[in-house]
Amino acid sequence: MVNYNPETVSTDYDEADRLYFENISLETVLDIYDVEKAAGVIISMGGQSPNNIALPLHRENVKIFGTSPEMIDTAENRFKFSRLLDRIHVDQPQWKELSSFDDARAFCDVVGYPVLVRPSYVLSGAAMNVVSSADDLHNYLTQATAVSRDHPVVITKYIEEAKEIEVDAVAKDGKLVMHYISEHIENAGVHSGDATLVLPPQDLDPETVSRIEDATAKIGEALNVTGPYNIQFLAKNNQIKVIECNLRAARSFPFVSKVTGVDAIEMATKVMLGIHVDPYPVIDLPSDYVGVKVPQFSFSRLSGADPVLGVEMASTGEVACFGKDKYEAYIKALLSTGIVLPRQNILLSIGSFKEKLEMLPAAQKLVAAGFTLFGTSGTADFFNEHNVPCKYLETLQEGDVDQKTEYSLTQHLASNVIELYINLPSKNRYRRPATYSTKGYRTRRMAIDFDIPLITNVKCAKILAEALVRRMSLDVTEVDSKTSHTTHFFPGLVNICAFVPDIAIPGSTDITGVSKASVCGGFTTALLSPIGLHSSIIDDPSLTIAQKNAGGASHCNYSLSVAATGDNTKDITEEIAAEVVALYIPFNGLVTTLSIAGISSQIQRWPLDKPIVTDAKSPHLASVLLLASLHSRKIHVTSVSTKEDIQLIRLSKERKLGVTCDVSVYSLFFDQLSFSSTTCLPTKEDQDALWASLDIIDAFSVGLLPYQLAMELGQETSPRSGVEETLPLLLSAVEDKRLTFDDIKTRLYDNPVKIFNIPEQPQTKVEVVVNRLTPFRNKSKCWSPLQGKSVIGTVNRVLIQGRTVFLDGASFTSAIGRDLSSASFGLSKLADRDRASRGSFASFPKPSVEPMQTTPLPSSLPVTRSITDTFANVATPPLPNKYAPPAPSSALLSTVPRHPSFHRRHILSVKQFKHQDIHDLFDLAQEMRVQVERNGMIDLLKGKVLCTLFYEPSTRTSSSFETAMKRLGGEVVQVTANTSSVVKGETIADTVRTMACYTDAIVIRHPAVGSAQTAAKFSPVPILNAGDGIGEHPTQALLDVFTIRSELGTVNGRTITLLGDLKNGRTVHSLVTLLQFYSVRLNFVSPSLLAMPDSIVSSARRAGIPVTICESLDDVLEDTDVLYVTRVQKERFTNEEEWQSVASSYVVNHAVLARAKPDMIVMHPLPRVNEIDPDVDFDARRAVYFRQMRYGLFVRMALLASVLS
Repeated sequence: MVNYNPETVSTDYDEADRLYFENISLETVLDIYDVEKAAGVIISMGGQSPNNIALPLHRENVKIFGTSPEMIDTAENRFKFSRLLDRIHVDQPQWKELSSFDDARAFCDVVGYPVLVRPSYVLSGAAMNVVSSADDLHNYLTQATAVSRDHPVVITKYIEEAKEIEVDAVAKDGKLVMHYISEHIENAGVHSGDATLVLPPQDLDPETVSRIEDATAKIGEALNVTGPYNIQFLAKNNQIKVIECNLRAARSFPFVSKVTGVDAIEMATKVMLGIHVDPYPVIDLPSDYVGVKVPQFSFSRLSGADPVLGVEMASTGEVACFGKDKYEAYIKALLSTGIVLPRQNILLSIGSFKEKLEMLPAAQKLVAAGFTLFGTSGTADFFNEHNVPCKYLETLQEGDVDQKTEYSLTQHLASNVIELYINLPSKNRYRRPATYSTKGYRTRRMAIDFDIPLITNVKCAKILAEALVRRMSLDVTEVDSKTSHTTHFFPGLVNICAFVPDIAIPGSTDITGVSKASVCGGFTTALLSPIGLHSSIIDDPSLTIAQKNAGGASHCNYSLSVAATGDNTKDITEEIAAEVVALYIPFNGLVTTLSIAGISSQIQRWPLDKPIVTDAKSPHLASVLLLASLHSRKIHVTSVSTKEDIQLIRLSKERKLGVTCDVSVYSLFFDQLSFSSTTCLPTKEDQDALWASLDIIDAFSVGLLPYQLAMELGQETSPRSGVEETLPLLLSAVEDKRLTFDDIKTRLYDNPVKIFNIPEQPQTKVEVVVNRLTPFRNKSKCWSPLQGKSVIGTVNRVLIQGRTVFLDGASFTSAIGRDLSSASFGLSKLADRDRASRGSFASFPKPSVEPMQTTPLPSSLPVTRSITDTFANVATPPLPNKYAPPAPSSALLSTVPRHPSFHRRHILSVKQFKHQDIHDLFDLAQEMRVQVERNGMIDLLKGKVLCTLFYEPSTRTSSSFETAMKRLGGEVVQVTANTSSVVKGETIADTVRTMACYTDAIVIRHPAVGSAQTAAKFSPVPILNAGDGIGEHPTQALLDVFTIRSELGTVNGRTITLLGDLKNGRTVHSLVTLLQFYSVRLNFVSPSLLAMPDSIVSSARRAGIPVTICESLDDVLEDTDVLYVTRVQKERFTNEEEWQSVASSYVVNHAVLARAKPDMIVMHPLPRVNEIDPDVDFDARRAVYFRQMRYGLFVRMALLASVLS
């Protein structure tokens, strides 16, 4: 980024990878271009200055992305542009190039005054003005020509009372892919940077809009635009004329992007870089939605400046707001600039009679609304004559003439009696001499100096007056915010089986904690599990305690359930059933487990219209499901976590049994590999089975699992455990395309509402944001697996009954939750009975069950074996052949299927692989690992011979390939440069041709970049690149990725820091390319002398990988998952002194590891010098660089087998 304006966002230190705080000039840009070895330059995002040097840059052979510099010059040069408009039949105001004053005066006499005088390549309206007479023209013209002598100055006919309309557009090869039409509140004559912009336009005739769209398309096609452009039109009586066209992004681009939700800059950038974009994405804006952008001025800081708007830009900023109409949006935007709206007293000073007439209706409305109007002599007289009360104030007097206080305009301004000043000066549009000062100017200046809101444009005054008399509430609503990230609204979500450790302990605040966490996590209803850690809801007293704990303490709606234990069958009475939402049959060991007979009795006694929930696992699950089916009862299985259980539930559903289930979100995202010391999490196989069975999973839950995990890890627990992590985890799956928003809504709202009969919550919704990487923020002190990590999706806003209770990390909740336990079943009357009168279930109808013609069930749980056998005939359908159990190793690896990307192919670059190729190779490498550890050798390549041709010293790569070949049953021929005919001058071509006569493949390492490609040209057998100078090392990159996957379980989601010599490190060059297949973050840490090549950095960024470049490891160490260290290669330096200057830049030792994540791994391609302290070798958990070599053996075995087998 080249920018020297400290007031812009782009000069923030964290916005660009490298910022040059330099003047934008041809020489500066050329120097930077050479230093950066840039692939090109984007000039269309920097305003006018870059456009001014577009053509000179092009002539210096600088690659300009986007529209051709010749076309930029065509649009900037009024003469060329005018010819183009004439050719495509698009109208424009009459204009003439100035060469002398006489010619200028003659042209003005023909077209008539007023005229606009402006130089070409103008910046922010500098040296532009409207002149109304020949004298004004003479006074101004010299100043204008003095500003920009290298470009012609033109005079244009100024069209009065015309509306100015602005079009922002993006085109690709001259074809529109997006456009936005905005209208100015002010009439033409105010610089677009100072104008008030409205989108969507509110007062444009459809015919005008159609003509503007047609002209915009014609201009884009004629200029062959690729990228952004902006056109300003005049419109009057449905006739349009082009003011100017800028082939760059205008300051309105961010505004139109935010209003419509379609990022014009992103589209333009992709278009310029040749990335596909879908033209005209759907924009679904409501009818009562308007955005208004107003300028922000700094007149109070500019002593003596006249706060009048004109064709020269005066604003120093801008602010936009949204509203239900243009009046609401406009007044909100004004408030955002710091203006305080008037409550009573408004001063008007209107110069022209025409504008007095135009303001008359607005003045009438202001008086009718209760405002008091003051006016200068002419203005007050006019309004009073038209029956609008207006108090007269005397204007400023010359000298020391005394004024009466009650009539003194000066005193009214100085004492802040006036709360708004509307000053509409006469139309003297020529440049005012510095010594000239009118009374109007002095009053305007006083208003600024006394911080009184000032309006100097009649159109703005009218819209403000209309907005004031409407007395809008201006409450913050959903319409007031927009984000460039993807937002989505869910209804209020349901937290199934929320775990409350002390749910039935008197005075416990756990329900408050769970409900607060639920709201922060996007849940507006919590179905509280009756099973607690230290107490449970099992009878009347425990239910009463839980109700007291929840009443007036829950921050979200809630419902209670009752647990069935081995000895509380008679305790669960009719009245208790009326006050809870469900019966819970537990098998988690926290309460006494029921016998089969007990389960049957509880199910039989439970009301038909209320759900039954169980957390039973195999082998108990089959018993519970069978009993539920015998009693014709629906049952919900919570926290399903194993492959066996989910298959049993699938079978039950296929048999049309009334079974629903939920899965804890933690089971979907964490397994026993994630936390090796735990047993509560599913295995990887079980987790994969859950993901494969999403079609039968009815709901997602939080459940007991997060609390269990924290306890097993010895971490701090809380009732909030796991609640706030749920939606971020699920949204990450949406980003990874594993889930959709509808999947989440179905499983966290639709299905829970149906299963548990939860009443609808009006005006309750949850807004989430995705595509925005945000550090996870845990509201409690309890441990979280996301602690210290960033998440791709978060809860942004929660509304309950129309009230915002959570916004952008801040909670505004209060104990407003209602008990829904009985509300949804129409049993409130039962719940209101005297608790002492509770009886039995005698009055509840019992389901009729036909006797089952089988052996009677024993009373103990081992009966599940026979129950499982009952399902045996359908539980395991025949598997397709491709899923058949693996054959013995000798049969499995007697051959390797021919892979089109590997078989008999040269392996020269990682760029030749697809993601699926890598996946297939790693699967084979894993099998190689198993077979080597089991059998030592696999005779896949028996009879094959491999040549290792190394022109550089090597230990690991050469030995690894040799070992891999021999473990596959093949033979190896070694050739080195110092012991072969190479020392006699033999060329690489002849050596390769020779070895191809003897061997079946050649592994080559050579110091020259591209040497492997050269060898491939002459070789009839496959060439495997083992390193070509500072170019690539594809097999090392493959084994590096395989190492990360093997050590951490997955590559996706990891932050990988590359440290050391990134300039000459061929291993890291290939690794970065390969990592583009994964969702990772990359940090490049090196001395500036050894920085990663720009081509590699650009390639990673084009792939969508976040890249951080720095020289200090501490800047990125805290977030690093993989620290990949490289050697500073002495052989790549031309002299000893240069190498010594960077040789010891970084040393990884225990002090470094102490500041890193405990599970961060350290990798190194080896050999090393001093960049890793030998003491680190003994950190068996994190020092993986020796295991890395072992992984490399299996990867190279898989590669050789795929190429040669």
